[in-house]
Amino acid sequence: MNGPPSRGIATKKALLFEYGKLPMSLNARWEVEDVLKIVFPPALQKVQYDVAVRLVKHLLLEGEMDGRAISKWQAEAAVANSTLRNLVIPKLVRTGLLARERRSPTGQDDKDKRHKMVIKPSLRFGQALQHVGREWNSLVETARIKRDQKDEVA
Repeated sequence: MNGPPSRGIATKKALLFEYGKLPMSLNARWEVEDVLKIVFPPALQKVQYDVAVRLVKHLLLEGEMDGRAISKWQAEAAVANSTLRNLVIPKLVRTGLLARERRSPTGQDDKDKRHKMVIKPSLRFGQALQHVGREWNSLVETARIKRDQKDEVA
């Protein structure tokens, strides 16, 4: 055995999605807080949830933030560096809610670490969930059609 027995999915990689307990009705317009309850369940990750809500709302207004803007916002919002940079931003990037990219100033090569890092809201989270949903619907519809055809032949 390579490591300790599994204790489930690490919270840094998990989403809390339970159809019967969604944060908001499927017929209602969800807000930032509702979507982030799936990524950072407040009952389990209250501080990270609160920081993520404030950060994402700020990013939606600003469009993007570089390292200096993140540091300035962090100081104004009184957010711990370890929470923001080690927990919240990485999970938002991993789930596709934010995109992180390096901007290359003119005259620098790709290997230069002085490229400006920028974070901005991303559509990848929604696109991935839409794709998963479409694929699941296709699987269920195909199974139904095959089952109906099998019943007709019998």
